[in-house]
Amino acid sequence: MMPRLNKVIELLEQGKVVFGGGVVTPGEIDNTMAFADLGYDFIIFEMEHLGFDFPNLRLSLQFLLNRRRIAHGGSLQPDVMPFVRVPPNARELNQWVIKQALDTGVYGMILPHLDTVEQARAAVIACRYPQAAGVADHQPAGQRGWAPLAAPRYWGLNGREYTELADLWPLDPRGEMFFMPLIEGVEGVRNLPDILKEVKGISAIWAGSGDLAMELGAPASMNDPRVEEGVQQILRGCKQYQVPCACIAFRPEDVEKRLEQGFRIIITIPALVDRAFETGKKIAGR
Repeated sequence: MMPRLNKVIELLEQGKVVFGGGVVTPGEIDNTMAFADLGYDFIIFEMEHLGFDFPNLRLSLQFLLNRRRIAHGGSLQPDVMPFVRVPPNARELNQWVIKQALDTGVYGMILPHLDTVEQARAAVIACRYPQAAGVADHQPAGQRGWAPLAAPRYWGLNGREYTELADLWPLDPRGEMFFMPLIEGVEGVRNLPDILKEVKGISAIWAGSGDLAMELGAPASMNDPRVEEGVQQILRGCKQYQVPCACIAFRPEDVEKRLEQGFRIIITIPALVDRAFETGKKIAGR
């Protein structure tokens, strides 16, 4: 049995909390290297709102790797896993974007604005290669096109090995691909129990408070009680179907609260902080 390639899956299988950092624009090499050294379990390459650039994504993936840490780890598992958030909302059903993003070699796919069972099923189908008839995890039947070029090389596998392992966990217990859509709208919150009941292949759900706040008439007010109730509904749905739930946490106290509530994936946003500069301005009365 090959050791786990996807660190996020390994940690969740061990019952541990996962920490991710976002967001990095593809092509920002210095930021990619800086994020890689901060100790995150995964980082998110942001292509939803900016940076929709597959060549730059492939370039950035190379600078995310640290060969010394991989060698010391004794396996092919990267120290930090590259996930990507793609631009199409789930309702747009843009299968080609998912296919080309996965073909770069990322280990995790983040899809915005998942609202319905039909959208979830279409996304899972886009993420999977076709499965042999009669196998236990045949459904939902995959439609990802087969062109094992850059991705297997990035994973350190040959084409056949990659094809066997690049399936969605936990639908395929040996799968190393992580699919984490965002539930971030009123319709998605309402339909989440049906989505998790009827569609296999979702690895985790990200409770998106920002766009949910917009829909609820509280733009940029993620602490609004209505928004928090929506986030809690998402968390309850995930717990019901034993699916890990992710959230953003901006402050240390937020992290503590979310862990107590049962979120298993915590995403933070790194900030450039110059303590010497802050101290100097304070002493100077500025």
